[in-house]
Amino acid sequence: MHILLLNQENIALSELEATQLLGLKIFTRQDNILYTNINDKNLKIGKISRLAYTKKILELLFICNPKYLDKALSTFDFKKHYKKNFCLRIHDNKHRYKESDYAKYIWRNIKNNCRIRPKVNLENPETLIEILIIGNKSFVCKQIWNNNKSYESRKAHLKPELHPTAMHPKMAVALINILNPKKSDIITDPFCGAGGIIHEAILMNIKAIGYDIDDIQLRRAKINLKGLKNFTLKKKDATKIKNLKNVVTDLPYGKSSKKTSEINSLYSKFLKNISGRAVIVFPDFSDYENILKKYLDKKLEVKNIVSHYVHKSLTRKIVLIDKKIKKNRD
Repeated sequence: MHILLLNQENIALSELEATQLLGLKIFTRQDNILYTNINDKNLKIGKISRLAYTKKILELLFICNPKYLDKALSTFDFKKHYKKNFCLRIHDNKHRYKESDYAKYIWRNIKNNCRIRPKVNLENPETLIEILIIGNKSFVCKQIWNNNKSYESRKAHLKPELHPTAMHPKMAVALINILNPKKSDIITDPFCGAGGIIHEAILMNIKAIGYDIDDIQLRRAKINLKGLKNFTLKKKDATKIKNLKNVVTDLPYGKSSKKTSEINSLYSKFLKNISGRAVIVFPDFSDYENILKKYLDKKLEVKNIVSHYVHKSLTRKIVLIDKKIKKNRD
């Protein structure tokens, strides 16, 4: 079993990203801790390293009552888990357990069973054992991935061409992960603006095409994407592009957008062109629910809607759309 520690900034978004990217069908979640089994394929091909809103992934070794933690650490077979050196971290809100006291049980265990003198590395360990104390249970785990990515250097205000409504790169990555395109897929952003989503797709080795009706926005995107490959930019009206699939887009709603009725009209016309899987971000002040009900192709359905607060004037509604699953007739 694996444990995912989700980002508490937006737990619902974190869960949706992880479950879609890793194809998780069976899982349970308690607060920001998600319990599941990740198949070996997703572990090996490095999909987990794409996650934006998951803090770390742990492999569960065993569960025990904290009262018997010393005995359990002394008897568990760490042989196949120990590599070169180790470190122990205990996560307990009440700070009842001293790491050095319990690390000695692991050290003696490895020494006796592996017949070596184990090394401790507190800074950069090859084997990081983490213990989560939750209620009357100790979850003893081995860390298999830690999210140390920083998106700060790619934030909109640091790019050559700034646009005030540009999305944070971390969010753009999460949207692409929710779509979870196949290796051969080309993702499409019909309202690409200054190219933020396209930029993140390229960095993830995913081919992308961006459309926009605004020459100024396309110029910004071209400058921001200078030096990168595997993308195309075209001037097109998103409401007139037919058969759109593998879509990831943040619908326009900034100061340049017209009044709400005109925005809703734009969204309605655009939605008619969606023919496959898509992740579309609506502003909360739009009539997105009725638009989806009325204009979404009958072969498609809304799989999930997640809210993401931006500021007092805007909450994003992240909508996952996909083809309906055909029901077997008895």
